[in-house]
Amino acid sequence: MFGYIRLATAGALVLAALGGAQAQSTAPEGPTTAYSFKLPELPEGGGQHALVRAIQLRVKYPMRSLRYGLQGEGEVSFVVTPTGQVTHIKIKRSINEDLDGAIVAAVRKLPLLQPATQFGKPVACILTAPVTFALDSQLPLARRKKPVPAADSLQLVRVVEQLPLYHGRLGYQALAADLETEYLKLRGETGCFIPKTNLGVLLTIGPGGTIYHVEKMKRDPQEGEDLRAEFGEAVQVGEEPELPAACEALLQEAARHLPRLSPAYANGQRVAMQVQLTLLAPQ
Repeated sequence: MFGYIRLATAGALVLAALGGAQAQSTAPEGPTTAYSFKLPELPEGGGQHALVRAIQLRVKYPMRSLRYGLQGEGEVSFVVTPTGQVTHIKIKRSINEDLDGAIVAAVRKLPLLQPATQFGKPVACILTAPVTFALDSQLPLARRKKPVPAADSLQLVRVVEQLPLYHGRLGYQALAADLETEYLKLRGETGCFIPKTNLGVLLTIGPGGTIYHVEKMKRDPQEGEDLRAEFGEAVQVGEEPELPAACEALLQEAARHLPRLSPAYANGQRVAMQVQLTLLAPQ
């Protein structure tokens, strides 16, 4: 299986802060060989945060979406090749055409990167990043009313005028930390796993602000196979943690212990919306 590096959201407007590696690899056989994986970096270095900042600086809020006060959260994935090129940019979770395009354009503008290395050798890897478009709630907007498409039959709205707030604040790091804390409290002697790598989860927040569904983010294994076909052995190999049904149910129970959020609003009405969190692996 192929590992993913997850960039986790961290604030308002167009923000992302690195959540860390989402893959754990097995070292080659040999008593003296230590596992070593290094994330891609900008040419000048600076580590993970500098790469995230580079994406931030390149994202432009589309004027049409800004005019209507449209906000939302999407996810993009892209490959960094063994030569440092950024390729295979894909929207994994769509917001709308304008905002999706702004995300792709920002990633496309990244320079040639220092590639990821595994055991000292350049490898291809897939990076994923949830990207949030959010506006200052005090920003005056002339036109608010615009048809808002539903994501599915459950009326999960993708484009909103106000994102859900946790304890009155935008950004979901505190929500992720509290969810993980409750999960670990409930875990007890159940035998449910403690994530060894960062775990992406998707929360459905109802119109009343209640979290009523939690699920692990799913990855398409075909992406890894395609990468292997293109780059052969020069691919970061890792395993995403499986989430047994009993442990997923425990996450659901942990979510019920959390306070309600301020719900999302679209066209002046409270609506259901999904948000993505990264549960960080315990240090």
